Amino acid sequence: MAVRTATSTSLKQTIVTPAVEKKYETFETPVSTDDTIPRGNFTTLAYAKLCKKSDGSDVTCTIATNVITVTGASLTDVPVVGFAYGT
Repeated sequence: MAVRTATSTSLKQTIVTPAVEKKYETFETPVSTDDTIPRGNFTTLAYAKLCKKSDGSDVTCTIATNVITVTGASLTDVPVVGFAYGT
């Protein structure tokens, strides 16, 4: 298990309502099973998605506060693209 530093490829902020602002980010990083991907641009993630760069298939993950944990089985240094959404 390792803590991965992902390269951000895009970070935007959108106003949902005048009082509610959300951010979304795309990023790339290699991952292995049980790795964590902290997203320092966020306080709390509402949603995250990881996909293999090779074929676009999903890589399962969980989120807690602003950290994404890779739960997909049998992964070793697999390049992925990711999407994160939150505050």
